[in-house]
Amino acid sequence: MNGKQQQVEHTERFQGANVDKKLVQRRFDKHAKEYDSYAEVQRVMADELVEQIRRTVELAPLRGACQGAVLSAHKSASKYVPESASKSVPKYAPNSTYPSLHPYPQGSHAAESIQSGGEIPRTMRILDVGCGTGMLSEQLVQVFPNLELTLIDLSPRMLEHACTKLERAGVSLDRVYPIAADVEAWLDEMQSQMKKPTFDLIASSAAFQWFNHPAITVQHMLRLLAPDGMLAFSTFLPGTVKELHKSFRQAEAALGIPFVPRGQCYPNQDDWVSWLMNSKECNKDQTIKWGSKSYCCTFPDVHAALAQVRRVGAGNAVHSEQGNGAESGDRKKGTSHRTLMQAMKRAYTDTFQQENGLIPLTYEVAYCLVQKGKVLAPIL
Repeated sequence: MNGKQQQVEHTERFQGANVDKKLVQRRFDKHAKEYDSYAEVQRVMADELVEQIRRTVELAPLRGACQGAVLSAHKSASKYVPESASKSVPKYAPNSTYPSLHPYPQGSHAAESIQSGGEIPRTMRILDVGCGTGMLSEQLVQVFPNLELTLIDLSPRMLEHACTKLERAGVSLDRVYPIAADVEAWLDEMQSQMKKPTFDLIASSAAFQWFNHPAITVQHMLRLLAPDGMLAFSTFLPGTVKELHKSFRQAEAALGIPFVPRGQCYPNQDDWVSWLMNSKECNKDQTIKWGSKSYCCTFPDVHAALAQVRRVGAGNAVHSEQGNGAESGDRKKGTSHRTLMQAMKRAYTDTFQQENGLIPLTYEVAYCLVQKGKVLAPIL
């Protein structure tokens, strides 16, 4: 997908994923046991997000992990202002040191702080949104060993695997609170039950793409942050699995059938920044750290690429006006799903197969850290 296509898709503000949550739950329950074996990109996303969090709290150089900018959010801001428009917005450049967001004492420095009469670190309260099998939480407990961890996921089977993984890593389950629920509905319910924010860190990796109401959901998350809390997430951007989408369009054109939208659309940077900066929970101290990265996986053939997508529960779960998904739409147009899939695989191979015979599949990923206040309490 080129830049022009992305612009066309976002001429109007992104409204939501429009996914069938019950279908998503069934798929994740079904593939929970094998998820970790196929979730290569999701593992990289979790690794990178934790590294972004760790480097931020340690005030270390980011070393060009992503390309992006630091954005300062103000109540008066009506839209995202590009970094070039203001000298006060420092660049997020390779091999550069980020401005301080969290002056945490860490390691020996933390010990020195305590010995010299500094504040004793308190328990870190963390919410892992869409925790899956615990890829993200497993690493967060290494960065923040003194924590209380709330896990929420649509899939009970995924939650079971997450708890098992954490227990094997030596985490006491007395400090882990699993919740099987649709996080959007849960967050909405929490707004009327909680008198004040309760989380120091709300983190999520490869889950925000399932939100049907992302703007409202982000607002609810910010409202549940402690005054100096952080929201940190990684999610997919437009252009993800672009090879697959283009191959379907080529196949439909070759078969002479109308185009049927397949899979999800994703919010772009402008969408996310707008929701975060224009949120009612935004304050003058809020800072947004944004970056993006492209990952390309390769497979021996198209069948293997599709298998990887399906086994991480990422098949088409979008509500369709034409029936139960795109396959139903294909049948109504007189073309069998099998015929379309065969044509799509041919188009995919002809268009994208590399010289070494491998089939590429691209994922566009965003990393975002939102600091609600100036500093968090020191944490060992």
